[in-house]
Amino acid sequence: MPVHPPWLRFQAYVVGLPKTGSTSMATLFGNYRSGHEWQLNELLELALARRRGTMSDREFAEAAGRRLVPASLEMNSATCHHLYLDFLIDRFPHAVFFHTIRDVLSWTTSLLDMVLWKRLTGRMVPVSFPMPAREILREMTGGTGSLDPDDEGDDRSSLLPLMRFWTAHMRETASLLPADRSLQIRTREIPNRLPEIAALAGIPVATLRQDWSHSNRSAHRFDRFRAFDSEELRGAYDRQCASHMADLFPSEHAAWMDYRTENSPREASGDDWNRYRSELLKRMADAARKFGPRITH
Repeated sequence: MPVHPPWLRFQAYVVGLPKTGSTSMATLFGNYRSGHEWQLNELLELALARRRGTMSDREFAEAAGRRLVPASLEMNSATCHHLYLDFLIDRFPHAVFFHTIRDVLSWTTSLLDMVLWKRLTGRMVPVSFPMPAREILREMTGGTGSLDPDDEGDDRSSLLPLMRFWTAHMRETASLLPADRSLQIRTREIPNRLPEIAALAGIPVATLRQDWSHSNRSAHRFDRFRAFDSEELRGAYDRQCASHMADLFPSEHAAWMDYRTENSPREASGDDWNRYRSELLKRMADAARKFGPRITH
């Protein structure tokens, strides 16, 4: 197998979706040349152009410049790498890949919480969201995701598109990753799989920053699958997500199926959503007073 460039001790990429542990993986490798979301919006713009067919691989490599070629990071963790995973695999036959994954129920909730946080932040401080970030949000949510601070509605319409996006990502990534130089990791299991993570990178496990492996957690969540439960949502889950969930996340799948057995879909009143949004607004007002525009991150 070809060796990595001599200026790197190893070459690794995190290729999971947003909200699947990219921060934790980058900080885990904090003793090495590690980066997280470096020039994310620039790479997103190029990746979307490549996906649209308006940019060739050669043009993509040239436009990405030092961000990707030649490789300058040992651990390169970014939530856009999955968009050009085939390019990375082909261009770097010596690189290794960490596919961080999360069950569709908690992933969808976490992503929509992030979007809601950013939307509400616009009421507190002036915020400008780059066009590539808006475009990938539109793609993931089928055009339903909103960053408009004046939007008063809930985000239930994004559930089905995000479920489709999650399923397509799981299938595509599994079909591309080379088995001999990749590792699939459930986000919650990162701290328990340090020996495997270190072995794939070819480094001593003691050099991993285990004290940093729980980065970027949030205790505040709104369970949209239960709040916005419906026959349509259950049917979409069964058709699109159930097989992946039963295989990769059996306990989360069983819990959701048990809930469905015990509870029929009910008309969402909106009260839970309004209470949750009011709680977030209060927390954000405190954060805005303390940190200003940094509350958007």
